[in-house]
Amino acid sequence: MALTREQALKIVNDERDYQDTTFDPNKVTSSGLTRAERDKECAVGIMMLSTYVRKAEDAWTNDRKADSLPALQQVAKIAAIAVRILERAGESGRLLTEGLR
Repeated sequence: MALTREQALKIVNDERDYQDTTFDPNKVTSSGLTRAERDKECAVGIMMLSTYVRKAEDAWTNDRKADSLPALQQVAKIAAIAVRILERAGESGRLLTEGLR
């Protein structure tokens, strides 16, 4: 059974809630910036997307049981990371006026 859009978005929102409770935005990173300050730049988030895409690829490639759940779990994390980038990146608000194209 495939998910509805509403179900998929709920999974992504639940993951975003998890991220916010697990990763303190006020924690200072090795760069000296807090996570919140660091996240104003989208580059770190893009690197995370790349990492989780690799995890999804590995899960799919190593699927010996014909069970795509591990890959789909990574895909949901990818979607939540992308949402976090949009929420926190310094210029993301411009998307409201300039759109995607």
